[in-house]
Amino acid sequence: MQSGESLRNYMKQPKLTELTLDTRGTKLLRAEAAKSKKIKITINIDQDSLYLLKRMADKTGAPYQKLLNQILKEGLKNDDRSESRLDRIEKELEKLKKKVA
Repeated sequence: MQSGESLRNYMKQPKLTELTLDTRGTKLLRAEAAKSKKIKITINIDQDSLYLLKRMADKTGAPYQKLLNQILKEGLKNDDRSESRLDRIEKELEKLKKKVA
């Protein structure tokens, strides 16, 4: 991917004059979101990762937010990765102590 140029073209923003406010639709969306177990957040993600995620979404037909959620779930399932660095060091130290003793 070339610098941010490709991403800017991919994520073309509408002109403000073309936007309209749909208060009824917004209320319906908020009501649906309140029923769901999902929480809306804001994150910072690097351009390359977002570009690849959106390309993957285009290929699979799934929304990129859903793909991101699946990727996070898979990453968090692995206890070894979520284990703190200090915990891993302490376990290794205990193993070494047993070998030396």
